[in-house]
Amino acid sequence: MKSKKVLIVDDNDLNRKLFENLIGQFFDYESAENGIEALKKLENEKFDLILMDIQMPKMDGITALKKIKQGNLSDCPVVAITAFAEESDRNSFLYLGFDEFITKPIRPKQFFEVINRALKKTLKTENEEQDLVTEELILDKKVLAQLIKYNANDTIRKIYKDFLEECDELWSAIELALKEERLDIITEKLHILKGNSGTLGANIIFFNSQKAENAARLKDRDTLLEYLTILKKEIDSFKQFIKEEAIFEP
Repeated sequence: MKSKKVLIVDDNDLNRKLFENLIGQFFDYESAENGIEALKKLENEKFDLILMDIQMPKMDGITALKKIKQGNLSDCPVVAITAFAEESDRNSFLYLGFDEFITKPIRPKQFFEVINRALKKTLKTENEEQDLVTEELILDKKVLAQLIKYNANDTIRKIYKDFLEECDELWSAIELALKEERLDIITEKLHILKGNSGTLGANIIFFNSQKAENAARLKDRDTLLEYLTILKKEIDSFKQFIKEEAIFEP
């Protein structure tokens, strides 16, 4: 397996050394302390796997992944690593474009299982899994089935139509509050969006409205802007999904 080469991206010296010791037992590796260093290495070297920490100075893992994809710097699997998430957040990271997801603190057995799984994926399998994950992430069909069980289809259509209109109203309020630097209002609107999207199984909106709300509460403006950008795309994706979903057709 030494023929495989892994890029380790983590700003924490202790974490990076731990990853190097684990990875070095089976693979060749290079290390970078942030997203900017990682991009430079990818411009000059080919890797079979990237371990990407999410929270880093200078350039975080989500931004680095976007730039890797936009610049076609690598098509190898990228594994998200973070201490600020739970296993239930896995689908959210997959939706962002990561191939796998590991939470800190690292457990060596699970760590290698995830790495081996990422390395063994074929392109076909990746596409099939991504399609499945994306559909499940957009709308929780169990929630929809429960609503349909007790309501007429027309009623369900109106509920989701009202929700989409509310999304537009909340988004307008968020944009205005952003210009006025009113993080308290942004937090309030995101909290409403998180609650209603969760109730209706709109997971694609729920996951990142939750993360955006947390960033707003912490007054972390850069992270907030990052998640708001993602959230806007998720709302648009959900609108398109609703248009195409058979149950919502008149």
